[in-house]
Amino acid sequence: MNTIKGVSAIVYDYNGTPYFLILRRIQPWRGWEFPKGRVEEGEDPAKALEREVREETGLSGFKVKKQLARRREFVEGENLHSFDIFVVEASMNIPVFIDKNEHDTYVWTTADMVEERLTWDNEREAFREALEFIKNDSRKR
Repeated sequence: MNTIKGVSAIVYDYNGTPYFLILRRIQPWRGWEFPKGRVEEGEDPAKALEREVREETGLSGFKVKKQLARRREFVEGENLHSFDIFVVEASMNIPVFIDKNEHDTYVWTTADMVEERLTWDNEREAFREALEFIKNDSRKR
């Protein structure tokens, strides 16, 4: 089995309440997800994350807050996809630009709506871990 490495970003803005950025994928499957993408050959995962957040959302000025201990993994054919997951703080005031070939829309939304909309259970599990970090981090503000 081949392993394809990737990165995923749980992007949020904290304004007293955290709001999260999720994208609605249209290719090659349909559903809601966090921004994600492949790590290129020889690329550091943290650098891949920065590149993918910019490519998938157009956001700038974001801050990587934490890399989660867990990975999001799934099998597709003969490939194991293994994603490092990062918590990323950004501003909702910066316009989001999505690739209309992969996603048709996006939304900044509350934690409850993220739980309801995310397509994959393993993304929900990672989201819950990130949410605990964000709650603890917000108490330090």
